[in-house]
Amino acid sequence: MLSLPQNEIHLWHANQAEFDGPELESNCLSWLTESETKRYHRYTYDYHRKQFLLGRMLIRNSLSKYAEIEPQDWKFEENEYGKPAIVSSQQAQPLFFNLSHSSERLVLAISAHAGIGVDIESSNKPRRVVKIADRYFSPTEAEELLALPEADQLTRFYELWTLKEAYIKACGLGLAIPLRQFSYSFPSEYRVLINFAEGHNDDASLWQCWQIEVSGPSKMALAVKSGNAAVDSIHSRRFLALDEVMSMDTKILRDH
Repeated sequence: MLSLPQNEIHLWHANQAEFDGPELESNCLSWLTESETKRYHRYTYDYHRKQFLLGRMLIRNSLSKYAEIEPQDWKFEENEYGKPAIVSSQQAQPLFFNLSHSSERLVLAISAHAGIGVDIESSNKPRRVVKIADRYFSPTEAEELLALPEADQLTRFYELWTLKEAYIKACGLGLAIPLRQFSYSFPSEYRVLINFAEGHNDDASLWQCWQIEVSGPSKMALAVKSGNAAVDSIHSRRFLALDEVMSMDTKILRDH
């Protein structure tokens, strides 16, 4: 059984292309709650059903590495903005999680801190960078983004987007948090800082954030409200099958 100290975050990865849909359904569909089962069957395409079921497998199977609870026996509740958490009666040790998926990739972050958020995005899709930056980024972020050579702007856009998504997911308030109320800056090649606009009720000293390297055309960011219990270690593992897991190196590109 794994332990999860406050100074660690564990990342669990899965690649949808490596899993067989019918096999996944045969083994894991019974794990779902009634509402999850209805949601699964509402998806029109096999691809989306498989992605949804793989995400639920990733959550339940990973959590069972930390507690003597079978994957199908985990119980969850959601806050008013839809962020799930383990019900308090099953919290023998602090376990909090956040899931993200993009294209074939899924990643689950597990932490002893409640304020945990992760985001992964395919970064090769064209975006209307100027329009989105003007609408959703802080003035400083937009100015620094548009000052870059045009060839570098899409990369910076996805770096900022994943960082901002990781923060709002960690807060568990969704887009109730205006994206222009907080901003990221890059003071050096290996550093990233979060700053809050005046009137935004948060304290940057309570937060840590990371950009983590992933293979292929993707960007990934992680944020945690660690307070005085700083995180200094991130461990990564990957599910190759339902019962097969391998360790992965974690390469941090920037941190705060």
